[in-house]
Parts: sequence; structure tokens; C-alpha cells
Amino acid sequence: MPTLNDALCPDIARTLEDSWTIYKDVRCCTALARLGDFLLLAQLPEPQPGWAQQYDFKMRPIWARKFESPALAGRESEGAIETLLQVHRDTGDAKYLEPIPRALDWLKRSHLPDGRLARYYELRTNKPLFMTADCQLTHDDGNVPAHYGWKHEAHIEQLEKSLAAAESGKAKAPQPKAPTEAHVRQILRDLDSEGRWVSTATEGMKLVGQPKFATGFKFLAREVFNRNLEALSDYVAAMAGK
Repeated sequence: MPTLNDALCPDIARTLEDSWTIYKDVRCCTALARLGDFLLLAQLPEPQPGWAQQYDFKMRPIWARKFESPALAGRESEGAIETLLQVHRDTGDAKYLEPIPRALDWLKRSHLPDGRLARYYELRTNKPLFMTADCQLTHDDGNVPAHYGWKHEAHIEQLEKSLAAAESGKAKAPQPKAPTEAHVRQILRDLDSEGRWVSTATEGMKLVGQPKFATGFKFLAREVFNRNLEALSDYVAAMAGK
């Protein structure tokens, strides 16, 4: 099932770009272009020229999990635009920019009153779409389950600036900000004797979809591992560039 869920496309695009930079394997560039071509096909028509979260093999929006409905997806549409900008930057092909202006216009038309974007927009009506705690579709966000991100901050202005840079030929790959040496040393000190970053549960702490942890419970957190490994990688890359 083709899916764009949870920043999949931007993550894959960055992985392919890094793989090309490191290994110089032309297959990485070919795969990146194919990802861009998929997003061109997956964009829905006017008046809702965004992207859904998941599709069938005829490129029609479909259900995934019981709380992931066939709909336009605000977060995934921003991710698709981000990916197309990267594919254009790496291939130089202007066709990957062509869908972006109308997608940005749709996102601007779809702002919630508080300026955020809904995760889902109903097909045809474009009404923000939510779900009750017992997984019934609704336009009311007053009783949504807490384990899912139903709204998110919009990044339209940043995407418009990136598009303008791409159209002017001044687009540059974003450079990660290297952590300080003090931060890196602290990350290394936080490792336990087995080379792990161990987290300790505070009072009332719980993971999404899990029971509350007992205070003082020890566990390994994926987000801590990812954050620390990215910081160490950015530091090594910065030092290598000096």
C-alpha cells in the first residue's frame, strides 16, 4: 500500500541523498527521482491539490489504521512539498516544482482558526476531519483520542521561501547545526556501562498508547537514541568539514 505517513517521504529522500553523497551510487539518484515521480502521480486534483496519507494501487485515498481515514492530509502534504523541493535540488528537473504552488495555495485555504493545519481534510468538502475516542468520524475536535496528532503547526511560509529559492536557482541543501563540544561530551557521559542511553520515568509518565510507567521505571527511548545519534553525527560531519 503506497503511504506517506509519518514523514516517510522526506526521511527516504534524505537517506537517498546521503547515500548518493557517501557511496556515489547512481541507483540512489534514480530512486530519488522515482520518489518524486510517485508524488507527482499521487497529488490529488483541484480543488484539493494536496496529498493523502495512504493510497490503493489505483492511487485512490484509502483507510489504513482505524483512525487513519481516506482524506487529504495536512502534515503529509507539507512533507510531499518538502520532498519535491529536495528532488528538484538534486536532479535540477523543474517538473518537480510544478505541483507546489497550487498545493501551497490549498494549504493556505485550509488553515484552522488558530493558524494550525488539521491532520485530515474531508474529500470534496475540505472540512477538517477528526475522530472520536471510539473511532467515529466527526468534524468536531472536542473528543479526539490523545494518542494521535490531529493538528500541527503549519510550515507554509518556510516552504514558500524554499520554493522561491528553488525557482531563482539559489536553493541550497539545509545544513544541520552542529552541537557544541560540551553538548557532545554530555551525551557521551550519559551512556551507561553497556553503551545505552537509559531514561527514567517521572511521575505519571507514559508512552503513547501504553499504560503509565511507575515512577523511577528504567527504559530505552527511541527518541533519545535518535536525537543523540543525530547530534553526534552532525558534530562529526562539522569537524570533518573544518
